[in-house]
Amino acid sequence: MREDDDEQVEQDLLDSEPGPVASAGAEAVAPVRTQRIARWLSSNSWLILAAGAALVLTRVVEFSPPEQVRMDEASVDLVGEAPSQEFSSQLGNPQAVQLRATLRLYPRNDLDVREPDPKLDGTARVLSQPVVTTIYAMNATIDQTVRLDGGELEIDVALAGTPRLSDTAGANKVPDLDLEQELTVTSRQNKWLGDPVQRVHLHTRGTLTDLEARPYRWVFVVEGKLFALDLEINRAV
Repeated sequence: MREDDDEQVEQDLLDSEPGPVASAGAEAVAPVRTQRIARWLSSNSWLILAAGAALVLTRVVEFSPPEQVRMDEASVDLVGEAPSQEFSSQLGNPQAVQLRATLRLYPRNDLDVREPDPKLDGTARVLSQPVVTTIYAMNATIDQTVRLDGGELEIDVALAGTPRLSDTAGANKVPDLDLEQELTVTSRQNKWLGDPVQRVHLHTRGTLTDLEARPYRWVFVVEGKLFALDLEINRAV
């Protein structure tokens, strides 16, 4: 009877060995920790997004424009700006024609600038005044992009013109010069969130006459800013 009791005690001691149980517990802890980490990441994902956004914002704020981009005192820069030029008095080709487009920005949008006025035009800023040369019946284009408000507002001015001799001239008179033209003014406003907002502010086409006597003017407003575009022509004498 005593021997049976000793064998029972020995068997109980063997059954209570911690080795296998501890090993099984260690294997069970790893999945539990993984699940807890996954639940924490899921419930706090906004923190990760906020941290990423802060890094992106920091890089944007600290960005400086390259040296090729000219910034003036009023935070206005021109992309593809042509230097201001005067008409040439000597054109090598007798059929040569020059086009000059002067873009002005006025200090107020309530001014009456439908006709050129030296006094009012003197208060405006000349943003660009490119001159291009072409010949009769050959199309010429003047494309410019103006950036305002620190680059948030971009204005595209696309002008195409084809000079042609008029059919109304007499036998002993130099034919008048007409210009077939098409003008499109669009804007693009960049937003912090979402896609840029694009608008068409002016689109016109037709034939202009008497340009050698006086310039032709278009007036338009973009985001509360008043602009005038004057077109002039000059041909070889």
